[in-house]
Amino acid sequence: MSTASELRRQVGRELAAQRELAGIKVTDQEAAAIVGSTRTLKRLEAGVKVRLTFVVIGSLAEYYGAPRQTRFELQRIWRFVDEEIWAQPSHAVENSGWDAYLEFERLAVGIDKFETTLLPGLAQTERFMRMLFERSELSAQEIGRLIEDRLARQSEFEARLNASLSCRFLLAEAVLRNGCGDHEFSRLLEFDERENVTVKYLPFSGGPYPKLNVPFSVLSFRNTEEPSIIYLESPYERRFYENSEAVGTYHQIIEGGLRQAKSLKEFKR
Repeated sequence: MSTASELRRQVGRELAAQRELAGIKVTDQEAAAIVGSTRTLKRLEAGVKVRLTFVVIGSLAEYYGAPRQTRFELQRIWRFVDEEIWAQPSHAVENSGWDAYLEFERLAVGIDKFETTLLPGLAQTERFMRMLFERSELSAQEIGRLIEDRLARQSEFEARLNASLSCRFLLAEAVLRNGCGDHEFSRLLEFDERENVTVKYLPFSGGPYPKLNVPFSVLSFRNTEEPSIIYLESPYERRFYENSEAVGTYHQIIEGGLRQAKSLKEFKR
């Protein structure tokens, strides 16, 4: 499944959520008039390709009473729905509160993550989160909100692990020595014990490992044998790749890394 269709699904899901928050039905005449018809509105929310401009997306979000920054971000993202490479600026996520990656993560049936220095957010303990956020010059209120959001994200993730989701964590040894205490390490071991989760690490002694120098995620939808999206995150932006060459390259990189990696049980603290 292409990023384009997944991206359409994310915009559609967010618009549907805004509509429901406003107490507006999908059969609403004004909403139908904005996009052309009730059928088009339903197709938009389902992620089906529709011929609408970003201006129409903004008008619909405005009618639903969506916050200005959210409207702006939905319009901006809509311009990329047919692209194979696109980015979401970090400041846009902070301003709008709409993170495309998290929406993709909720729909994925397969998640592969490679981390170089930090524990994956899905596996962090509350102690680790607080330590990390407190070193980011954030207010106590912001830290509390971020921790609450991440814990909720983890709960949703773990619930899905019991159903349709599989996950593999590939960690550089530096991750296990960078604020990863006994509680964090025990949590990783517990993850690794689950049938549909794999956690492995790349020991310093085996390095350097070609092409394994930047954190990334490989997300699969519907068919875990066919990765769909590559995700890279920097302090400035979140970048997505859907083109088959990039997806194939990163899929090979993480598969090669997992073959060279060792079991957590072999790690000496």
